[in-house]
Amino acid sequence: MPEGAVRGASRHRSAGRSAIRHGAVAAGLTGSALALVGPAVIALPDQDTQDASATLELSAQGAALADTSSSTGPRAAVAPVSGPGTSAASADLIKATERDRAADAATAREAQAREAEQQRVQQAAAEQERTASVTNCGASGSYGGVADSVQEVGNAMECVFPGHDVLGVGSRGGQSDHPGGYALDFMTTSGDAIADCMVENKGDLGVEYVIWNQRINTGSGWKKMEDRGGATANHEDHVHISFERGGSPDVSALRSCG
Repeated sequence: MPEGAVRGASRHRSAGRSAIRHGAVAAGLTGSALALVGPAVIALPDQDTQDASATLELSAQGAALADTSSSTGPRAAVAPVSGPGTSAASADLIKATERDRAADAATAREAQAREAEQQRVQQAAAEQERTASVTNCGASGSYGGVADSVQEVGNAMECVFPGHDVLGVGSRGGQSDHPGGYALDFMTTSGDAIADCMVENKGDLGVEYVIWNQRINTGSGWKKMEDRGGATANHEDHVHISFERGGSPDVSALRSCG
C-alpha cells in the first residue's frame, strides 16, 4: 500500500478509536446507553484489541457506576411503624402524661391550700393585734365592783371611747341594775356613738338594753320614755347600759365602733 494511503488509514483508525472511547465513556457515565455501546465495542477489528480492551474496561466501570447510582438513588419515604406493640406504647405514654397532669394539679391545689391557710393565720393575727390595740389600752377600773363580764366590757369601751367618767355599782331610786353590778353609766352629753355601738353589738357584748336621751332600746328600735323631770333622770347627760346575767362578752366586736 502506498505510504500516503497507510498514513490515511492510520489516521482513520485513530479517529475511529477516539470516537469509540468517547462514546463508551459517555455511555458509562449516563448508564442509559450501555446496551448500544456493548455491540459497537465487540465489533472492533483485531488490530485494535488493546484499545478495545481499555474501552470495555471503561464501559464496565461506567456500568458499575450506573448500577451504584441506581441502587443509592432516592427511595420512597419510610412507612411509619405500626402494630400492636406501637399502640400499647402510645397508650402507656398517654396514661403517663395524664398521671403527670393529675399530679401537677394536686400539687397546685396543695400549694393553694397552704397559701390560703397562711393568709387566714396572718389575718387572724392581724385581727387579734387590732383588737388588742383597740380594746386593751390599760383601763382596769372595777366601777365599784361590777360583775367581771361587765367590767370587761367597761374597760374595753373606755379604750374605744376615752375621756368619759364611768359609773357602776351604786344605789338608785326604783328598779335598777346598778346595785347588783350589772349596769354602767357613761357620762356624756354626746352619747349617740356610744349608744349606737352598744345596740349594734348587743348580742356580742351581752347587753340587755340601752337608755339614752329619754329613749330606750331593747333590740327592737328606739322608743320614747316619759319625762322624769331632769337631765340625769331622763338620761340626757349619760348613756345607761344594762347587761345580762352570766354573760360572756366578746369585746372584739367593739372594733367596729373604734
